Amino acid sequence: MGNAILISAAYGWFIGLLVMMIVLSALFVVIALVALKPYKIDDDTDESAALRLLNAREAELITLLLNNPNNVEYWNFLREVATAKIIVQELLDKENGVERTEAKPLGVDANLTEDEAMSLDDEEKVSIEQTFGEQPENSGNELEKSFTAKLMQSSDDTKVWYFELKNCILCYEKTKVRMRWDNEKFYIGRNNVATITMRGKQLCLYLAVTAEEYSARFPVKNSTSKKYREITPCLFRIKNAKSVKQAKELIALMMSDYGVLYVKTNHSIYALPYEDDDALVAKGLARQAQEKQEF
Repeated sequence: MGNAILISAAYGWFIGLLVMMIVLSALFVVIALVALKPYKIDDDTDESAALRLLNAREAELITLLLNNPNNVEYWNFLREVATAKIIVQELLDKENGVERTEAKPLGVDANLTEDEAMSLDDEEKVSIEQTFGEQPENSGNELEKSFTAKLMQSSDDTKVWYFELKNCILCYEKTKVRMRWDNEKFYIGRNNVATITMRGKQLCLYLAVTAEEYSARFPVKNSTSKKYREITPCLFRIKNAKSVKQAKELIALMMSDYGVLYVKTNHSIYALPYEDDDALVAKGLARQAQEKQEF
């Protein structure tokens, strides 16, 4: 009887150990499969994360240079980032077996001829003291005022923001400017990359990207205006110094997407001294609504 009990107990222990070994073996196999499984790199990380980080760093350095143009360390970092972007893109293209594509094309302004594009240049540069002045209350005179006239009669803050944006855009390779009646357009050749205008008393920046590309990071929206939505559809309303800083960052990202290099630091002040309505009319910067012309 005692032997039967011992045999039964031993048999039970044997079955228990066998089950435990099977379970442990199964766990070991699962762990081994997970551990030895090749790591699959997410498509987004191997294709775009490195370039995205480099683009962000480039935009950051450009913004820093706008405020510290003589910082040699920033310039060196910017060159290193630019070189790294080229190398990373070439390696990715080679690994994926794709041919190197050209930079994203800019929209061509059909109203600008090739000769006009060649003749574009910077505006007159003057000291900031010649720019500011007191702005009287609205006289009620219903004149159609040009963009230049609106800037002349705008607040000092608006003028400063305008200077900063204009200087920022003109820091990029081969970028030139053309002042028109109701806006100021920035070109690379005949390609319109940005436009600055005023809607009411608010400064507005239009860029050659879609708002969807950057709306998660910047307070932008797509323009509904026929005048801008085809080539420069992204509307950025400039409300304060913070929005100017954000606009500069967006400009840097946009230029990077288009493959346009940051080549200089531009700290010019453009002539916008205050003048009253009579003076603006005399200079052709304001007119009656029925008088249609291009400036």
